[in-house]
Amino acid sequence: MNVSFIQAAPFLWLLLAVTFEIAGTYLLKLSDGMSHRVAGAGGIVFVMGAFAALAQAIKGMDLAVAYAVWGGAGLVITAVVGALVFGQRIRPVGWLGIVLVVAGVAALKLV
Repeated sequence: MNVSFIQAAPFLWLLLAVTFEIAGTYLLKLSDGMSHRVAGAGGIVFVMGAFAALAQAIKGMDLAVAYAVWGGAGLVITAVVGALVFGQRIRPVGWLGIVLVVAGVAALKLV
């Protein structure tokens, strides 16, 4: 295999984990407390897929970095999706919290 692909594989798994987490969370919101069972079941499948992809990612990268990126990216993107798609308001202090999460993930990656 190509060495650059092997080096990139954990990051690709992590990207997939983040994507699945966001899709799962979105579907869980659409399920309206599991009253829409198809959306709810889809959400559960995507969340399970997110954990499976994260498990593959941490085979080739530090657990702390992978988990921080996964959680941080999921939080930021989900907050933006909530605001854009569902009209949820993010207060200024919420944006400050998002900035702090991003800064924390960046700091952890630098260590």
